[in-house]
Amino acid sequence: MSPSCLIRYGRPAFVGRFAAVQTFDRGDRVVVRGPRGVEAGEVLLLLSDGLEGEDGELLRSFTAHDQTEAADLEGRGRELLAIAGDRAAELGLPLAFVDAETTLDGTAILHALPWDACDVTTLLDELAVRCGFTAVRLLDLSRAVTPEDPPPAESGKCGKPGCGTESGGGCSTGGGCSTGSCSRGSVKSADDLTAQFAELRLKMEAAGLVRTPLN
Repeated sequence: MSPSCLIRYGRPAFVGRFAAVQTFDRGDRVVVRGPRGVEAGEVLLLLSDGLEGEDGELLRSFTAHDQTEAADLEGRGRELLAIAGDRAAELGLPLAFVDAETTLDGTAILHALPWDACDVTTLLDELAVRCGFTAVRLLDLSRAVTPEDPPPAESGKCGKPGCGTESGGGCSTGGGCSTGSCSRGSVKSADDLTAQFAELRLKMEAAGLVRTPLN
């Protein structure tokens, strides 16, 4: 069995298990290919147990080139956030965009807080073209944010390994967005976030892992 690491990734501090081809130390910055595509992460723990299932692959150490690329994408993400907020207001959509993330393979993820059901698929496609991203996805902050348990296919939510459609609004090649909350464009009412994280903690404890804060 290949070695693997527990990696924290993404602004919401997702935690996943990633296959590795070399040894890394706790705190190392790395690049992973996971549920949301290629992005930066931080090593929390080297795993030597027989846990089944992985969330992706640990590609390499985070380099100076990655840092430059990430800084450029972050700047473009801030511009996207401002434009998205203005367009949502113009269209009268019942949600607020509160943050934006970008992955190293050119996908932007808008964090949204909705107060009613809506579909922003057309807006996301427009923003991807306007701001030069491969795709713009939606992270619904009113729903659970664990990258497990994909919703039914007909819901329009993304799952592993792909999500959305094959067109410009889809997730980056090789992986979908974090399932359960990152979608093609539809948002619904709030989910039971507490129950989701309680289940995750129980799984980690059953596996004998040290509990690691997610923030």
